[in-house]
Amino acid sequence: MEAQSTERGNTDIASTEGMIASQLPNVIRVIGFRIRYLLVFFLTLFPLTYSVLGCSPKYGRHDPDQKQALRTLAGGVAGVLIAGNTGGAIIGAFVADVVSMATIKYEDRQLENGDQAARRYRDQEQKAEERKEQERKAEEKKGQERKAEELIDKDKKAEEVKDKQKKAEEMTDQERKAEERKEQERQAEKRKMGEKRVKLIIEDSSVETHTVRTGEPVKASIQYTLLAPDGTDNVRIIETRKLWTAHSTVELDSREITRTQGTYRSAIQFKMPEDLPRGYCILYTTVSDGRQIKTARSVMHIL
Repeated sequence: MEAQSTERGNTDIASTEGMIASQLPNVIRVIGFRIRYLLVFFLTLFPLTYSVLGCSPKYGRHDPDQKQALRTLAGGVAGVLIAGNTGGAIIGAFVADVVSMATIKYEDRQLENGDQAARRYRDQEQKAEERKEQERKAEEKKGQERKAEELIDKDKKAEEVKDKQKKAEEMTDQERKAEERKEQERQAEKRKMGEKRVKLIIEDSSVETHTVRTGEPVKASIQYTLLAPDGTDNVRIIETRKLWTAHSTVELDSREITRTQGTYRSAIQFKMPEDLPRGYCILYTTVSDGRQIKTARSVMHIL
């Protein structure tokens, strides 16, 4: 019995030693992981703690919210490194918040007392009023300058209108003088043409009696002058005589003759037509050179 117990004890010891030998690598590996976590913890936590506590100048420029966020992050990282799980991160962040709240310090300082602050604001308001007054005066000055410019522009436009009117008057005067010159030229040309044309002038027209009966003889005459340009020898003349009454017109005679320059008296004797009604009649005597026509008349009374 004792031998069996001894043998069983040896067997248990051997199995225990074998178990320890089999678990030894795992234990060594876990210890190595822990050591590595501690190294990472020290290498990471110290710089973060240095920054969180405000020792870093760069960190000191952050606002309070950013500083608190960095502290919480540092606590969470430390918790993960120590515990190796999410719970450790939560606990680490909580501890960092508590520690940071315990390390926050406030510093207050009064920059101005009430009188100083009130005086500063009064000075600012006074300066603002002065700026407004300056701007108002500047605006008034601009308005005055604008009105002055408008008056100057108005005067300028009035002067332009006067200049235009003056130029128009000058143009009108020039046009009038030009028309006068043209009229003078036309008159001169007319005189020149008149000198080149035949002048026909009726000087007298008459009948021997102004009271006559139908069928009785009537003697009528006309006196006219012909003036022709130099080099013109003969002028063709047409003489026409007509009797006019209120009811009809009767052509008595028409002849074409050639005359030279000079004064002529042309007479004709005819019988008063039987079919003319009683009353007044007019004897028209026309002399023409083909370009100009001259007419004379004599009044008679038919009984």
